[in-house]
Amino acid sequence: MMDIHSHILYGIDDGSSTIEESLNIINSAIASGYTDLILTPHYRVRQDFVCDNAEKIRRFNILKEELLKRNMNINIHLGNEITIDEDFFYYLNTEQLLFLANSKYVLLELNFSRKSQCLDEIVDNLLKQGCIPIIAHAERYSAYQIKDFVKLIKKGVLIQGNIGSLYGQYGSNARERLVEMLERHMVHFMGSDIHKETQDTYERINDAMKKITHITDSEEIARDLVNNNIAKIIRNEDVKAYKIVKKKVNIVELLAEMVRFD
Repeated sequence: MMDIHSHILYGIDDGSSTIEESLNIINSAIASGYTDLILTPHYRVRQDFVCDNAEKIRRFNILKEELLKRNMNINIHLGNEITIDEDFFYYLNTEQLLFLANSKYVLLELNFSRKSQCLDEIVDNLLKQGCIPIIAHAERYSAYQIKDFVKLIKKGVLIQGNIGSLYGQYGSNARERLVEMLERHMVHFMGSDIHKETQDTYERINDAMKKITHITDSEEIARDLVNNNIAKIIRNEDVKAYKIVKKKVNIVELLAEMVRFD
């Protein structure tokens, strides 16, 4: 398994605060069968999560060296989760934003309570430049509807969901929305979005795989979402969107059926 979204580059955002906490989280990932993690510290100006690239790379290299010293067999890659605003391209031009694993893919976070007025402009410009936007944890944005994400996917945007949402970590609305998006084959990656060593997201991955397989009715898609599509990002290859399908069953009924896997 591979992880596209994590906050374990220590001391930069609201994720792990020390290198030891980062190492403990990574140990959990290794024990759960992960081979690759993309580290995506926030770039969020309004909360002063704006660590420059030189410092991110310095801490990343220290963490990498520590993994080697401790014989922790896992690959780590660097990126950012970038909260978009009207100054996005200014930050991009100052070379302070990191794409995922030095690829053409960029992980974007939207405003949680209102629509981002600059989203279409940012998406269109990135696509014109050959960059592929990925919307982080799309199920969590209350201001957006399923149809909004359908339009973005048709433009060429990809969607990442959070594993924790399958277990109600962000509330019932996020869980129901993620289930519908998975059922309709609108999700292209599943990530941990892990912040702290107290979270058990990595330990849940095998159970999460069963849930995703059940919801999508496809073991192949489930493997794509937690491994194969993320591997393509790391290799800077194309990730193809799936054909979006119509809702097949009542979401409440499907959630009730999923209890068997809890």
